[in-house]
This record gives sequence, C-alpha cells and structure tokens, in this order.
Amino acid sequence: MGRPKELTEEEKRELLAQGYRPVEVWLPDMSDPAVLARADAEAKRIARADQEEDIMEWIDAVQKDMWEGEDQI
Repeated sequence: MGRPKELTEEEKRELLAQGYRPVEVWLPDMSDPAVLARADAEAKRIARADQEEDIMEWIDAVQKDMWEGEDQI
C-alpha cells in the first residue's frame, strides 16, 4: 500500500486555511502474525468474559459511578 503522496506546500496552506490540521495515525499491522495472535487472544478473553455470570453486575456498578452527577452539569 505504501505511503500517501506528499502534499505540496501550497496544498498544505490551502487545507490549513480551510480549518484542517495534519494528524498522524498509527494502526496495528494486521499482516504481522504476532499482532494477529494478540488480537485473537484478546477476542477470546472478551468472549469468555461475556459468559461470566457476574459481568453484568460489575458493568452496572461501574456505569453507575461513571455517570453519577452528569445531570447536574
């Protein structure tokens, strides 16, 4: 895939004038077997956690604290 074409200085100035700003984004390399293995392991842990009986009670308790007082803003 490679890198995108570099913008000229004029193109950069135009975009900045329009309110855009440059942002660099780093994503996992899904062609790397180690990254795929880690993602697979995380997905399996999530699936197992969803089967746990007490997970919903924990989520409810965390959410309650998280949103407490929001209606007073």
